[in-house]
Amino acid sequence: MRTSPGAQGHILRRFDEDMRKLRKRVLKMGRLVRQQLSSLHEVLTENDGEGAEQIIEGDRSIDMLEVKVDKFIVRLLARRSPVGGDLRFIVTASRMVTDLERLGDETARMARVLVREYDNLGMCNERSSLDEIREMIQLLAQLLARTMDAFRHQDYRFARDLAAGNAGACDELDKRLRSMMACTTREGVDVAHAVNLVLILRSLERGLRCTQNIGEHIVYLVTGKDVRHKN
Repeated sequence: MRTSPGAQGHILRRFDEDMRKLRKRVLKMGRLVRQQLSSLHEVLTENDGEGAEQIIEGDRSIDMLEVKVDKFIVRLLARRSPVGGDLRFIVTASRMVTDLERLGDETARMARVLVREYDNLGMCNERSSLDEIREMIQLLAQLLARTMDAFRHQDYRFARDLAAGNAGACDELDKRLRSMMACTTREGVDVAHAVNLVLILRSLERGLRCTQNIGEHIVYLVTGKDVRHKN
């Protein structure tokens, strides 16, 4: 039995609507994670323990949205059998939500440590470690916002630079992380300070890598080339 032209047009419209929904949900997840990072920056500015607890609780919303998007993608693949650029977009969306969920997890981990050890982070390079961490969290939030814009506009050039670690904020954040990590191994450093710093810096490091992963996924979306594990 042949599908009538009218029915075929209806199917295509439904597919286009499904793709728009998927795009909106990925962007929504990016906004939620960025808001978590921005909230963490504010919590550290105001020493707001209640705000930190809200960040930890907010991670559940991100986890639930990831599950929702995954189920939507499975149904979309089963119903539509997409090919070409449509399939690349769906694969990209699936990979992105995984990295966004991981970034949300790392944000919650940082909140747990920071709310408990707010006054026990010491100094690094003659500066408060807390101030340095607060600025790095803000940098990561800004980088994620720019990364989601790159996804929205399929900005290959920025995504390529991000994946290679050459995007401005990415390079600066990496240098700051290495500088602070060096503080944890210096002779005479307080062990408690060092342990707390390492926990936070590792989360920031993994968060940065999640953002770079998204850059790799955008490169794949635009070019069809898989550049993972090539840097």
